[in-house]
Amino acid sequence: MATQAAESVAVQIKELISKQVDIPVDQISFDSNFEADLGFDSLELVEFIMAVEERLDISVSDETASRIENVQQAVHE
Repeated sequence: MATQAAESVAVQIKELISKQVDIPVDQISFDSNFEADLGFDSLELVEFIMAVEERLDISVSDETASRIENVQQAVHE
């Protein structure tokens, strides 16, 4: 069950990324770095974290948000 939940979160996060920076979901991997690979700037990353919080009904601390550099970290943090 936990694996299924993580997969669901991963799909939702990739969808949010795709919508925000207009990159097809199939071109976003777990290793994709937000800045280097996906073209996020610092403001876009903050907006993304806020969208994740809203979509998943969670709260992400500033400390946790500052550690998120790639898609895998966004899914597992």
